[in-house]
Amino acid sequence: MSKATPTVFCARSMTLGAVLMLSCILIGKAIVAPLFHELSTPSEQLTLELVQDSLVQHSIFSPSSSDLLLAGAAGMVDSLDDPYADFIPPADIRDFKEESTGLFGGIGVMLDKDWRIVFPLPNSNTAKQGITTGDTILEIDGKNVSTMDSANITTKLSGRPGTTVGLKLRKLNGEIVERQVKRQPVPSITVSDESIIDAEHGIAHVSIKSFASSTPEELSSALQRLTALGMQALILDLRFNLGGQLQDAIDVASYFLSGEIVCRLRPHVGDEYLKYADAQLSAYPDLPVIVLVNELSASGSEVVAAALRDHQRAKLMGTRTYGKGVFQKVLSFRDPDFAIKFTAGYYLTPSGEIIESKIKDDGKPHGLLPDFELEKQTDATCNAIKLWASRIRVPEKYAAEVAELFPEYLQHPRPEDAWIDTAAQQLIADLKQ
Repeated sequence: MSKATPTVFCARSMTLGAVLMLSCILIGKAIVAPLFHELSTPSEQLTLELVQDSLVQHSIFSPSSSDLLLAGAAGMVDSLDDPYADFIPPADIRDFKEESTGLFGGIGVMLDKDWRIVFPLPNSNTAKQGITTGDTILEIDGKNVSTMDSANITTKLSGRPGTTVGLKLRKLNGEIVERQVKRQPVPSITVSDESIIDAEHGIAHVSIKSFASSTPEELSSALQRLTALGMQALILDLRFNLGGQLQDAIDVASYFLSGEIVCRLRPHVGDEYLKYADAQLSAYPDLPVIVLVNELSASGSEVVAAALRDHQRAKLMGTRTYGKGVFQKVLSFRDPDFAIKFTAGYYLTPSGEIIESKIKDDGKPHGLLPDFELEKQTDATCNAIKLWASRIRVPEKYAAEVAELFPEYLQHPRPEDAWIDTAAQQLIADLKQ
């Protein structure tokens, strides 16, 4: 019996120790942790937490914590004296990501107003299902399209890549078919209207509407097609291009440079640093280029235009550019999904020229002054040019069918554009030198 005593003593000691340890943990969580949190947390953050907790617990409107968080974040962004700052709420986050990447999830078709398929993208999941020019969409996931508006139909067809949408279609011969189509990443078209406008001299034209992750590859494909058609000089059209992703603008400039500086970045925090062209993308370092710009050429457009001019790779033609010489930082958050965008610094041209004209205005005209100034174009002309540039080129595989079934899609003539004519004449003169 005497040998059992130490065992009983140890068990009692362990029990007492466990009780004391648990008590310390509870005391720590109840007293020490809040005190440590209060001592280590900035007073502004504690105040925000107090306001949020008070509203959630005591307001008769019973706001949720997430709603208050979103409202607070939106309010902070709105309080900045920053014309480029933005709060992107959960409802808009998908569109924001699609715009910045140049990709969205969908089935990859061009539709007319009667929901007839003008053409599918070649090699898309839709095309692989045998859906083609002239097919009419009747139902989407069992719902008749006649009961939906265009926005609803677009939303139904779009969605996360990898998900499936059910379609009921009527073929040209009247046959009704049903297909399950897997959504996939679909590029938004940022490069358009590539064409040879003067075959005799090989003058080519291409328009870039914005800079997204898909833009450099789109431009590369367009330039390869133009080269095959005999391109000897290029009109790079950046009119109405308000910018986009800085790195993608740098990659676009890289096609025409040989590794030189594209721009200088001066962040709010830290030292100025340089961004260089990617020498591996230097496919057209000697191609004669004129860049068309106007008052709505901004940000990334100004980066590309300034870099090509500073390194004597292009002349600028048009009117003074917008003057957006700052870059934004984007922070994305989860639960709830939202993002904030705010100005984080300035960028300058390779030669050190300040472009920005809206923030801390010093009264001096900024933006880029073209080498060849042209008379500002009328609103009607600008609208016609933008509409033409927004048209998507019909894939060669479907060109004959589209011409037969949708002749109106191909019959719109290029609008008269004196700026392109002037740029072409200047390039012809340069080629003759």
